[in-house]
Parts: sequence; C-alpha cells; structure tokens
Amino acid sequence: MEDEEIRLNWSFLKSEINAGDFLIDCRSQSAYEEETLEGAYYYPFIKKAFGSDPESHKKLYGPMVGVLQEIQKSKKTRVVVFDEGMGMFSTRMVFLLRAMGFAESYVLAKKWPIDGNKKPGTLKVEFEPADKTKVIEGVVDKAFMEKNLTKLQIFDARTMEEYEGRLPRLTAPEEGTLCGRLPGAFLWDWRNLYDAEANLIDRSVFKKRLNGFPFMPERPTVIYDYNGARSCLLALMLRETGYSDVSTYQGSWFEWRKSSLPKQAVSVFGQKAVSAAAPRVGGLDRKKV
Repeated sequence: MEDEEIRLNWSFLKSEINAGDFLIDCRSQSAYEEETLEGAYYYPFIKKAFGSDPESHKKLYGPMVGVLQEIQKSKKTRVVVFDEGMGMFSTRMVFLLRAMGFAESYVLAKKWPIDGNKKPGTLKVEFEPADKTKVIEGVVDKAFMEKNLTKLQIFDARTMEEYEGRLPRLTAPEEGTLCGRLPGAFLWDWRNLYDAEANLIDRSVFKKRLNGFPFMPERPTVIYDYNGARSCLLALMLRETGYSDVSTYQGSWFEWRKSSLPKQAVSVFGQKAVSAAAPRVGGLDRKKV
C-alpha cells in the first residue's frame, strides 16, 4: 500500500483501469500480439525515432492525430497507457497526448502482467504522415535549439556512458556512430527516476534531487535523450514540481549528431578517442575525430 501511495503522488499515474477507459499498450509488438488487455490498441510509431525537420514532424504529427481521432470515435473520455512498468514509451504517449490537448491521459502505475481479461492483440494500427502539421506544445525542433542553445536549461536524460561520449546509444550501438552530448547539458540518468523496485521515485525525493541542479523553475527547460522517448517521463515530472516551461527536443541526439552544430564529449564509437578530454566540435571538425 505504501508503494502505491508513493506512485500516486504523481497525478499522471493511475492505479486502476475503469471499464470505459481507452487502453493503449506500449510494450513490444510481439508481446502485444501474444497477449494484451482486452480492447487495448497498439501503435508502432510510438517506438520510432523522429527528426524535427518538417517532413519528420509530419511522420509524428499524423499518427498522433490518428490516435486522437480513434479516441474520439470510441466516445471514451479517459486514456490509460501501459507497458512493462511506467516506462519510456507509455510516458512518451501520455506526454504527446497531453501536448495535443487530451489532458485525461494517464500512465498505468502497475507492472506487467496486469490483472484483467487478456487476449492476443489484434488492434494494431499504423497511420500515414500528415499532409500538414501544427506545432505540438512542449515539443521543440533543432532550429529552436540552435537559436536558444545558450539561453536554455538542458537536461540529458540518457545514461552516463552516453553523456560522456562512450556510447552513441544505450541499445545496439553501431561502430562508426558519433557519440557526445549537447553543449551545456546536465545529466539526469533516466534510470534514476526509479527506485530499486522499479517504481517511480517519490515526489519529495525527486524534488530534493532537483534542488541539486543550478536550474530555476521559471526558466525555459528542454530535455533530450537519444530518440525523444526517455525525456518524456522527466518532462511530466518536472511539470508537476513547478517547472512552468518544459519541452522535449524530439530529434534529440539521433538528429543532433548528424548536424554541424556544436557538440561536447565527442568520440566515434569503436575508434580510439583522440584525447581523453573529448573536445567540443561541430561542422567539419567532426571529421577529424
């Protein structure tokens, strides 16, 4: 009971599913097809990496509009999203739904397997990119980051290995891929948002750790990771603890590493680093690493 009360300190979490909820499963497709909660939908796009250029944004915006249309057609007024346990893709879906204006979107505060009627998943839906897009509130692009880089409070929600330029990404890193981070970013390892039992840390613990950063709640704050997924949990938590201007950079390192924009702690995965200091590089300089 105590653990449940701690989890429910976060208002974006719900401990129970109601009969009239619209359910979204964000686990793997194979797990969904094997068994899911009866009536749960699966949207493959939520696991993809997106750039922030107009064409990439259409590939994100189109599916989000499609999900909202399905919710509206169902006449259901609340969405509950689940995965293996309050993870990156369920929080990404909730963050985006709220950013698109559907406030009654929540992450299920339970770990799979979840009690309830289960059947093989058959409601997998894929959507086409949008013809036109609109800005998604709280999602910024590379142009915004470039223009405001020195004015922003930036959190890196990846791991220490990624932040220090030793890995380009946590899962399946590829040789020859550029490692590094955005200039001026502070690390908040996404895994540290959970306790030893893989539940979200208590709000009071989160706020205490937050006070250890030289950030101010009223200043614009942007969070990034590798593909825009891990950052969404931290964004939801910051918004509930008084941060008034919080955004995620959807392109994240997946996009930034391919640009000529400045970078820190740079190395090429699989190659010996030129220097232990890992200099800040950008543009043509990255070819020298």
